[in-house]
Amino acid sequence: MSAQIFETDVAHPHLARLIAELDAYQYPLYPPESFYGVNITELDEGDITCFMARVDDDWAGCACLYISKHRIAEMKRVYVNPLFRGQGIASLLIAAMEKKLKELGHTDLYLETGVFQEKAITLYEKLGYARTDAFGDYNQSPDPLSVYMMKTVA
Repeated sequence: MSAQIFETDVAHPHLARLIAELDAYQYPLYPPESFYGVNITELDEGDITCFMARVDDDWAGCACLYISKHRIAEMKRVYVNPLFRGQGIASLLIAAMEKKLKELGHTDLYLETGVFQEKAITLYEKLGYARTDAFGDYNQSPDPLSVYMMKTVA
């Protein structure tokens, strides 16, 4: 069983379900002031492209590339349903984002994740992302429960 990656927008009918699953997983891990699970439909001051992974008839995961009005490219809402983990789906979603990033003429891709998401941090490091300082809007109030990462995509 292999995953197919599709580029879509925030209106995809299965995207909201996957993001709700992600929120249900993340929300208990952090206090409310450290929960940065933004509603992607409200990111209206920039450009957003979403990617979805499909395995057979199931929507298995998602990820979104957000380019802010300040032209900072950020990876958002990366999630793979637990039934499909360990199959490389997150890596495929991130590769699709990186490809799109290059098509749009950007080179640096940032992300924010939480300190309690060790497997995600390990994956990002394996894919070449390195820890960095807070960026963009996170600069206003860096969170000690956040990990900020960046990769230059060549």
